[in-house]
Amino acid sequence: MLKNIFIIMILCTVIVCGQEKSTSFGLQPRLGITYTNSSKASGDNENLEWLFNLQSNFNYKGESFDFDADLLIVYGQMVRAGLHPEKTQDAFTLNLMPSIKLCDNPGLRLFLQIKAETQLSEGTIDNQQTNFLDPLFLTNTLFLGQKNNLIETTPDQQLKLTYGIGYSFQQIITNHFIVAGENSSNNNVEFINGPTAVFNIDFSKQITEDLKTGVSLNSLFLIKKDFFQSTSNSRFTAQIVANFDYKFISLQYINCLIYDKALSNRRQLDQSLVLGVKLDL
Repeated sequence: MLKNIFIIMILCTVIVCGQEKSTSFGLQPRLGITYTNSSKASGDNENLEWLFNLQSNFNYKGESFDFDADLLIVYGQMVRAGLHPEKTQDAFTLNLMPSIKLCDNPGLRLFLQIKAETQLSEGTIDNQQTNFLDPLFLTNTLFLGQKNNLIETTPDQQLKLTYGIGYSFQQIITNHFIVAGENSSNNNVEFINGPTAVFNIDFSKQITEDLKTGVSLNSLFLIKKDFFQSTSNSRFTAQIVANFDYKFISLQYINCLIYDKALSNRRQLDQSLVLGVKLDL
């Protein structure tokens, strides 16, 4: 049913005529590298740490139908002489969010958010092997809410707030990874549903021709069965990306937080502050 709703909302962009439309697209790869070499009586130590991230967004705005999509990829490694490379960060998050305006006052919209969360390469969580799409958290959320521009949107600035309350249907797709609470290790798909809150912020400002800053927050809170017996029966994800760019030089802070005991009984938190280079495509 959710797939049919998504297809119908996409088709609205084709059949709607005479509407004022606008589209925007952005693609920003960034790379930061740290190299150290020390020589002491005990021996030489040579390290190379690199962190790559890619942000991409597509936004369509019509009179009543909007479509927003964003992608965040973060991957980093520590490379040491004589040792195998060690993964330091790994995150892949894709959001697709079509919405339809229901009424002008109070600006209520019906949203469908399709959110995919996984990692790119082999790793471990609590001594369990992980890999690309293993596990994959695919969350389909239908919610009522608002999308507001808190300041006047111009080519040089925007501050957009999206929030609402609804209901999620989540699929946890695995291969070797065993999700906590599964009845059988042979079951590669687990289904979870529950009430959900969505809260997103997107801010950017072109200060001068060469100087730009921006902050984005993408968060989701899913209440699972028996939440009122134990608040750990929930899933909370939040991604914060803040950047300060001068020409092709970028200072960027990334915070990726996941709390879900189906993934681990411990909080999963990755943070980085990287000075590197960026491209605008």
